[in-house]
Amino acid sequence: MAELEDPNAQRRAEDADPNAQRRAEDAALMARIVARDESAVEALYARYAGPLYSLAYQVTGAERFAQDVVQETFVAVWRDAARFDPSRGAPGPWLFSLARHKAIDLVRREQNVRKRTVDMDLELEVADDDVDREAWLRIRRDRVRAAVGELTPLQRRALELAFFGGLTHVEVAEQLGIPLGTAKTRIRSALLRLRDILGDSVSEAAGGATS
Repeated sequence: MAELEDPNAQRRAEDADPNAQRRAEDAALMARIVARDESAVEALYARYAGPLYSLAYQVTGAERFAQDVVQETFVAVWRDAARFDPSRGAPGPWLFSLARHKAIDLVRREQNVRKRTVDMDLELEVADDDVDREAWLRIRRDRVRAAVGELTPLQRRALELAFFGGLTHVEVAEQLGIPLGTAKTRIRSALLRLRDILGDSVSEAAGGATS
């Protein structure tokens, strides 16, 4: 007589490997995300946002960059969930690999932004005897950088892609996985916010430098 299948075998196997149940739950969440279940993304975020933030912080060395990496990671998860292949491993390692690549890309983008800023600084250099104008240029650059830092992460990311990355509104929307209208709104709101922050201070600085 054939042996009867033990209904408790799987449970005992999961008990022997405490991570087995978590991997199974993660895989189930990924399947729900593929089916466009937004609550599954929220559940996966609750599980992994903290550890992914720690990894991103180690790579980027900055809190705001680490936050951006976590956000970009879960945007990618929602957009490209179907690319996850459960036969090649569990969702956890895939998420960490995705976040690591996002963090490295962000660091490289930031280095490019800094390089372009340095290049711009060199282009704006003036004669040694033009002290007032040189002082004004330095004040303006410093205040623009500080103002950009006051934008929300979503505004700053969209603005960087559009102006430092040279992407069109359509390309920004595709990069962030958001509707075109949302991308335009974020870029416009970022520009309006910069104008609000810089308007009076820049005018005063300009007046002081040219007087």
